[in-house]
Amino acid sequence: MPGHAILRLGALAAIAAACATSPPARFYRLAPEAAVSAAPSTRAVIVGPFQLAEYLDRPQIVTRNGDDSMTVADFERWAEPLDANFQGVVAANVSRLLGSDRVLEFPAQSIMKPERRVVGRVSQLDVDAGGHAVLEVQWGVLGEDGKPAQPARRSRYEATAEGASYAAKVAALSAAVAKFSADVAAVVK
Repeated sequence: MPGHAILRLGALAAIAAACATSPPARFYRLAPEAAVSAAPSTRAVIVGPFQLAEYLDRPQIVTRNGDDSMTVADFERWAEPLDANFQGVVAANVSRLLGSDRVLEFPAQSIMKPERRVVGRVSQLDVDAGGHAVLEVQWGVLGEDGKPAQPARRSRYEATAEGASYAAKVAALSAAVAKFSADVAAVVK
């Protein structure tokens, strides 16, 4: 009996040691593109809200394994909720592209009456193991009256990671968001 107790105690100690050596979590954010020189605009624009597909509504970064298989990274995480980060990056990019400090994030309508409002739903924002990033978004632009100012559309943007690290994958996702932002800025102009 004492031999079994020692074996059990040893096994528990090994399990505890294995748990204590798990890697630390790393945190990432989508990043706006570098400053762009543009002709200044005074158009007031609110970006958001944007709704995310349910599979993205989590702190862990999700990678695509194929058409219908995903991996959730336990230790590679978003530093803030992805919907807020996405919306903030689009607003920062559009602000730079329009040369305007009047491009704000939702719910800024309480402090500014927008001439345009960009809303939508992100149905895909992920990257595969090979570094191929995809953003699919349904979006539209509303006028001051809250009615569509442009026809709604479904758009797809792609970028490729320059490396296999999660930092490179997040940079590729940021590049896809920058392409979307350029289309938003063109429509809002």
